[in-house]
Amino acid sequence: MTENSNTDGSRIARRSVLATLGVSTATLAGCASGSDPSNNSTDGNGISAGESDVFASVEIAKENLEIEVADETSVEFINLVDPSGELYDQQRLENGETETSFEILGRYEDDFSTGKYELVALDGDDQVDTTTLTLEANCTITDVLWAAENPDMEWDKNSPNWETYAAVVIENTGTIPSLLTELEWAGAPVARLQSKESQSYFHETRLPPGETTVQSKRPVYRTGNAVRSLDCGELGTEPMTVTAVVQVGGDPSYTQQLRYDGDQSCELSIVEGSPNESISNGGEN
Repeated sequence: MTENSNTDGSRIARRSVLATLGVSTATLAGCASGSDPSNNSTDGNGISAGESDVFASVEIAKENLEIEVADETSVEFINLVDPSGELYDQQRLENGETETSFEILGRYEDDFSTGKYELVALDGDDQVDTTTLTLEANCTITDVLWAAENPDMEWDKNSPNWETYAAVVIENTGTIPSLLTELEWAGAPVARLQSKESQSYFHETRLPPGETTVQSKRPVYRTGNAVRSLDCGELGTEPMTVTAVVQVGGDPSYTQQLRYDGDQSCELSIVEGSPNESISNGGEN
């Protein structure tokens, strides 16, 4: 994924806003906590809530990290500290509130660094408790499906080109969602048809932990149109690589070998038993 040159500026801006509002920015690292991340238990959404007596629940809901503190505790502020020790955001609990949330997957935001975060509970400037959370999205493309070979799937069969559509199966083995923003098809038949190296299609698909099948409702496997057709007899076996551009985590890719045959008409097939390769470009954003 392309490095976001606005990351440092957005963090500084966020921190400046917090300071302007007059809320506490004390105790960022939370090093005095007795919580041991190696002993943390994991809730149903895959987020480690720790052995904390203060943080009763930590869960992922859509784009937000939702926090609940125990009723009997006195907590005024909750800081979320990023892996570099910078304050990512702060929320205030007022009038006996016990629940709050942090947005970690914004629709257009691309500055969320994955890794170990600290949740710090404060009563004024006094630290009450802290716990460590591992917030990661690790996406891998496990398969690429061609509509012509998988007609039982729910394709848009009202389209005359639906048999040239593709679907990408993406598995997220992390603890938080990511967001698919683009599929880039390098060496795809539709790109070759346009004399291009690749063809990109934009998406906005949430990728929660687990497996998600994303349909690219475009003619990825198309070899001809009203203007021209590929000269498949000159191509032979060629690779097609799809790269998923995701908002959080590395951009995974998957290579599929395609066989082009025929002179008058193009006969396209996926090479069975070919060394299809899936690569997960891991690492922090």
